[in-house]
Amino acid sequence: MLSPRIIINISGNDYSDFLAECDLQNLTPEEKIREIITCYVILRRNRRKLPQKILDPFLDAKKKNA
Repeated sequence: MLSPRIIINISGNDYSDFLAECDLQNLTPEEKIREIITCYVILRRNRRKLPQKILDPFLDAKKKNA
């Protein structure tokens, strides 16, 4: 079964930075994306469990970088 494909548009510089980060962590881009998605899902699931003041700075930083 083929996995679904997601296509996003990012600048060449951003992609190069992403690849460099993957390389530093010895991960393939696919592994790094899976890690990012997993972290995001965990945060969303635990959002109600953690005090909002702990999560807000982290989530706000992600929005600013997006």
